[in-house]
Amino acid sequence: MQVAERKITVHYRWGEDLVTVIKNVPTRVCEVCGEQYFKAEIVKAMERVAGSKKKPKEALKIPVRDLKIA
Repeated sequence: MQVAERKITVHYRWGEDLVTVIKNVPTRVCEVCGEQYFKAEIVKAMERVAGSKKKPKEALKIPVRDLKIA
């Protein structure tokens, strides 16, 4: 297995809801299948950031669409 150190953007979810987008997250990525591996302290840091009441660095406006198949 070949694993590379990378910084990625994580779309952090709680259930079905998108809570926040977190940039520059250090991770290890399998170069064969793309599986991502996070250290425990990184997961805890993402949880802390996602639950923070501080004003975010930036905000995104994301369109929400509903797929209705006739």
